[in-house]
Amino acid sequence: MIRSVWLPAALILVMMLVRPWAPAAQEQGQPKKVEEQAPAAPPPPGVACNNTPAAASEPGKPKKLNPCMGIPEAIAEGRTIWMQTGCNGCHGMGGGGMGPSVMDDLWKFGGDDGTLFKLIKGQIPNQTMPAVFGAVLTEEQVWKIIAWMRSIYKGDPSQIVW
Repeated sequence: MIRSVWLPAALILVMMLVRPWAPAAQEQGQPKKVEEQAPAAPPPPGVACNNTPAAASEPGKPKKLNPCMGIPEAIAEGRTIWMQTGCNGCHGMGGGGMGPSVMDDLWKFGGDDGTLFKLIKGQIPNQTMPAVFGAVLTEEQVWKIIAWMRSIYKGDPSQIVW
């Protein structure tokens, strides 16, 4: 009796290992040979930001540095980069998690554009954010992430420093 239960189970397992069973596995198919593969297409170009940083709007206020602010397409790309880079793994969708919230007005090193740029690029001593992002992200990608962060701000409007 015990042999009759194990034999069909073993046969099913062997069939699963030899032949893809799940529809997703069937859709994937076998990889093409190197000579059959098409050359990799370059990634689509992103939205260009204004390369001229804006000047301070009022004396005594921080200089507005982010060239991507106010460009809806750049802000949308910032959200995409946020997700692709894994920022949401620590900061959630901006409200925090393992890492602090980026939606409020509480900043350990300062919340102005220049400080956030340096923080993401790994240029601030004793920061806990992994410096690997600075090596991976271009300057424009960092500005797009910051522009997206600004778009989801939920803090006190009187505390805005950008």
